[in-house]
Amino acid sequence: MDISYDSAIIVTGSADRNIKIWGLDFGDCHRSLFAHEDSVMFLHFVPKTHLFFSAGKDRKLKEWDADRFQQVQTLEGHHGEIWCLAISPNGDHVVSSSHDKSLRLWERTREPLILEEEQEMKREAEYEESVARGDQPVVAGEREGETGLAGKKTIETVKATERIMEAIELHREESAKLEEHKELCKVSGKELPFRTHPILQAFGNISPSDYVLDVLKKVKSSELEESLLVLPFSYVPDVLTLFRDYIRQGRDVELICRCLFFLLRIHFGQVTSNQMLLGVIEDLKNCTISRVSEVRDTMGVNMAALQFLKREIEAKEEVQFFADATERFEEKKGKRKRTRSFSSQSSSFPGRHPE
Repeated sequence: MDISYDSAIIVTGSADRNIKIWGLDFGDCHRSLFAHEDSVMFLHFVPKTHLFFSAGKDRKLKEWDADRFQQVQTLEGHHGEIWCLAISPNGDHVVSSSHDKSLRLWERTREPLILEEEQEMKREAEYEESVARGDQPVVAGEREGETGLAGKKTIETVKATERIMEAIELHREESAKLEEHKELCKVSGKELPFRTHPILQAFGNISPSDYVLDVLKKVKSSELEESLLVLPFSYVPDVLTLFRDYIRQGRDVELICRCLFFLLRIHFGQVTSNQMLLGVIEDLKNCTISRVSEVRDTMGVNMAALQFLKREIEAKEEVQFFADATERFEEKKGKRKRTRSFSSQSSSFPGRHPE
């Protein structure tokens, strides 16, 4: 534990890996912070400030702000448990001692420290560590071993989600206007002019559903799942209805199935509990199976045709594809190995150089 210079705050650390900040005026706990991945071994305030350092068994030295309840920075370098630390009277130097039998001297730099950047770097490090471990969250309706969730949200994925939302909203508005226009035409008994949205005009007077499909096709393949993951559920019913129409028409079946299966895994509970979507899901099940079978058969025919063409060309030229290139590559590789071995043998004799 340690007490601030003005006797206003006391900080305590424990083997429960938490740091608690208390007020000495009323004795209340201002905040409890999860500080280290192992026991907290030492705490010390920076003189004349409410900043303090903590040392833990996780080999890390951390600086905290007791007023904002924020972590300022993490200092790493020790290879064993940090047992204690000391701070100079002016706060410019920190000395830490560790079980690795070393003392480390830390000096304050004059470079400005931006907390937002430090927090972003910390999040990126945690994300990279989780990816290295292979940790992937499992969502409702998804079993372990299936395809995991999309990885990391970026500015590009957020923008892609916003474009999808705008396209769906435009589809809603234009569909409602088209229904009103049809009713007016029925009442008046004559065909009235219909004004198309400027965005649809810019894309060649395409329909609202075509515009939504065009927006989906323009999203990068690596960012598609993450963009759909950010999409609010209020847009999902419209998306599923549009997907049903696309699959019935046989348009971009592979892309639509990829988006459809991902949305069903993410929103499995909400979709199955929504009575309005049950009919759409049933239609999707029936038409998707037939369309996927057609795509699979087409791919099989194309693969067979390519294999046939390959055999025909090989028979005419009497050579197998890639055979010459592979042999030349192996020959060059063998020459390089022989050159290296000759150079190493020659360099072992003084005054002798390879020609």
